[in-house]
Amino acid sequence: MQKLSETNMEQGEIEIKLSDLLFFLKTNWRKVLIGALIGLAFGGVYAFSKQNVYTAQIMVMPEIQAKGAGGLSSLGSLVGLAGLGLDNMASSDAVRPDLYPNILQSIPFALDVLNRPVFSQYLQKRLTLQEFLLQINESKFNLFNLFSNTEENSSGTKTNPGNSIQAIQLTKKQDSMIKAVHASVSALYDRKTGILTLSAVEPDPVVAATVAGLSLDYLANYVTTYRTEKARKQVTFLTQRVNEAKSRYQAAEYNLSSYRDRNRNLYLNTAKIDEQRLQADYLLEQSVYSELSKQLEQAKIKVQEETPVFKILEPATIPLKKSGPGRTLIMLGFMFAGIFLSLIIILFQNRHQIFRNV
Repeated sequence: MQKLSETNMEQGEIEIKLSDLLFFLKTNWRKVLIGALIGLAFGGVYAFSKQNVYTAQIMVMPEIQAKGAGGLSSLGSLVGLAGLGLDNMASSDAVRPDLYPNILQSIPFALDVLNRPVFSQYLQKRLTLQEFLLQINESKFNLFNLFSNTEENSSGTKTNPGNSIQAIQLTKKQDSMIKAVHASVSALYDRKTGILTLSAVEPDPVVAATVAGLSLDYLANYVTTYRTEKARKQVTFLTQRVNEAKSRYQAAEYNLSSYRDRNRNLYLNTAKIDEQRLQADYLLEQSVYSELSKQLEQAKIKVQEETPVFKILEPATIPLKKSGPGRTLIMLGFMFAGIFLSLIIILFQNRHQIFRNV
């Protein structure tokens, strides 16, 4: 056995007996316990400094609309329901549902939501989301806020005062608020079922449900605006043309009627020629006005056809229970970290004795 032990040591192997491990723990259990208590104390301070958060969800089934032939659109819907996907067959100007989460992670969305009014159950007043986040963060003690510089966060530097390139200029305070919105709002699209789930996590249950609803409103307006932009521009263009054609039509009608009133008893050929010319202008303007009016009505119908539908399966409900933070898990994690650090410190302090025994 002695030769075997010497052989193992020559090969670089260290043999640790269970009795040695128990003796080590028996000798240093107080230090390990102190490390665990210290870690537990830090974990408790950190866990209770974090705010309670509530999660509200909305489940919607967006319409998968593909431009083109009706058969292709129907085929795209069937294949989408089968979970196979038909993204490449959709037209290039259609917003695919799998891009919806990217829309909710954009800066314009965060700026829009921050300026929307919400009602806080805890503060018992109505204010914007940005004001709510500022007040709720100031009223709650946070261990890491002690090391932050609030003056630096509230100040911002403008690299382009003239804003000649029409870029979005943000302060550090706005940037932190935008990051908070992006962290709290999320979207998940299931390709197989075609269901989109919007989630909002906020320190107030009513605010969480409100933010979830505002996210859906922004997403629906964004997609609707994108899909109907060409049709709406066509409606605007045709509306202007119809108004101009109507003015010309009414002017031609008035000129023809006035000419007939002035020349009621004349039978000259020149008078008849002028009347025929005015009547031809009148008929032309009437035809143009009638045709443009038809095109305008068709464009309005197309806007309605291009408008997507977001069918709500589960509306946003005010959560009754908090979804976080898991204070027990946080404290246990800090406790095990304290035990681990205490063992490392004990091994470091007794390193000479350990290597001498080895």
